[in-house]
Amino acid sequence: MRRRSVNPRIALLALMLASAAALAACADDGGKAADGGRQDETARNEAPAQDDSRPEDGGTDEGAQPVTKEGYGVFVGWIDAHSVEIEVGGTPIAFRIGEGASAALEGIDSNDPVRFRYTEEPVEGDDTLKLLTITEIARAEGAEAGAGDLPETKELEVELEGTKETRTASKAVGSGYAIYVFPQFAFDPETNRMSMNVDPEYYVEIARLPAGWNPDEVRAEGEAWVKEGTGTVEEWTDDRIYEPMRGASLYLHGQKTGLTRTFVVKTIDGADYALKFNQPQREASEGFLPLAFASVNSIVTIGE
Repeated sequence: MRRRSVNPRIALLALMLASAAALAACADDGGKAADGGRQDETARNEAPAQDDSRPEDGGTDEGAQPVTKEGYGVFVGWIDAHSVEIEVGGTPIAFRIGEGASAALEGIDSNDPVRFRYTEEPVEGDDTLKLLTITEIARAEGAEAGAGDLPETKELEVELEGTKETRTASKAVGSGYAIYVFPQFAFDPETNRMSMNVDPEYYVEIARLPAGWNPDEVRAEGEAWVKEGTGTVEEWTDDRIYEPMRGASLYLHGQKTGLTRTFVVKTIDGADYALKFNQPQREASEGFLPLAFASVNSIVTIGE
């Protein structure tokens, strides 16, 4: 695997990483993991920007093991024999390579999209620095694949009336992604809308969010859309969210007699998507959300 020359900025990152590692070695084995934060302009060794990787926030009690998070980005290259640089959300971030993860990098080259797991540990004496250690890494095959590389059909699991079953769905291609659609739906690639054949007012609109998207602007758009249709909007979290959409970073719900609207922001296959579920209360209601959720979760990100 090719080792690349390091510019002064990356050298600074390497120096910070080495200092963090030395300080972390003096700390207790288990530390309290801080919530993931956005990488700033000074490229301090903090958690990957949530725009692209969306790792789950979380912490541990004092003395517990560090939380393992997930990330997605573009592999830039090696900094030194023990650390690498990955671009996450357009920001280069330095990671230490954990024991056992080095071999997985043998098949990864510069500019390859990668998906990885990492731990985040605080550096004793400086709450602004965190030591990031990759424990698993692999090329993100789905993210770099073209639509033609994907199978034409997939078997998707869906739960209907409390019973789980497997149904066949067919590939459709939208703007920057592929999705598997059940026979009950039609997909329009021009509008990125998947609607029920029997009643097109049952639909989900899919938008792949660009890198660096503004959470406040997306929230405002979602709140306006939900409220426009139902007159109300509330944010659901935790157990209120339907199980297939758990892990969503935003879940807005509104309901009135005859119509339910749901706006969801969720990371799927390494990219962030805004999803608008429009559900009238008519005969086609039964099965709409379970089938729509299963299709949305089948999304494969393609291209940049």
